[in-house]
Amino acid sequence: MCSPPLPCIQRKVPEISVGVVWAGPPLYVDDQSWRKTKDVVALVEQTISRRLEIEQATEAIDEFVREDGKDKRRKLMQTFTGQFQLINQERREIIAGIGRYARRQVDLAVKIKEQINELNVLDGQNSATAEQLKRREQLSEQLNWDTRVYDEREQSLRYVCETPVLLEQRLFALGRHIAEHLAE
Repeated sequence: MCSPPLPCIQRKVPEISVGVVWAGPPLYVDDQSWRKTKDVVALVEQTISRRLEIEQATEAIDEFVREDGKDKRRKLMQTFTGQFQLINQERREIIAGIGRYARRQVDLAVKIKEQINELNVLDGQNSATAEQLKRREQLSEQLNWDTRVYDEREQSLRYVCETPVLLEQRLFALGRHIAEHLAE
């Protein structure tokens, strides 16, 4: 069975291309050296947190540059490399989650359709046994519950689909800010 398409407006692109979010000097996006520099690791973790407003993240970068004048260029390049790697990883995981979400919605829609069909069959019978009446009541309750779950998930879909876009926008803003410092 093939997986359903991404239920979002944007195309399914699990990886962010560095050229889309970085206008600074060339960098090696697979470089792991940033993980060996304690203050860079702390800055990366702080600035990628979605709990932190982007303005606060850029202020943290500014503070980092003011406090650590030595080796600024290397550390800023490492910072963006770390941000790129971690945000890309988080984005991949979220997009995979959206795929699972979409499959569950398809499965639930099939289940709802089957419940409706079974209810129609039960309702079409002239005389129903006590067992059939009980089944109709159970089926009706389950259908109401499943429909409610399906509708609530559909309402959540906008937020779920926005998350990868917001991550890309965050990475772009961080990259632009770091590139400005590198141009100084």
